[in-house]
Amino acid sequence: MLKIFGTLINFIDKATYKNKDGLEIDTKAKVQLLLEVKRANGTKIKELHTISIPDEKINVYKSNLGKEISVEVGIISKENYSFYGV
Repeated sequence: MLKIFGTLINFIDKATYKNKDGLEIDTKAKVQLLLEVKRANGTKIKELHTISIPDEKINVYKSNLGKEISVEVGIISKENYSFYGV
């Protein structure tokens, strides 16, 4: 398990939508973190990551907008990587 650190710039609440067959699908809550990443040449850039989080951690993140936070994550990877909250 990894932990990433960044500024919480947005919280996206759980939602429900209907797929093309009319079935209701629940989505997970998500946080959007702005991370500072150091490149190979030493320069630093900002990257936005949208990370799904477990339901039991919604209240932990929801009240921390604009603050530096840490999120425990796993990684999903093919060519590029994505984080998911754990």
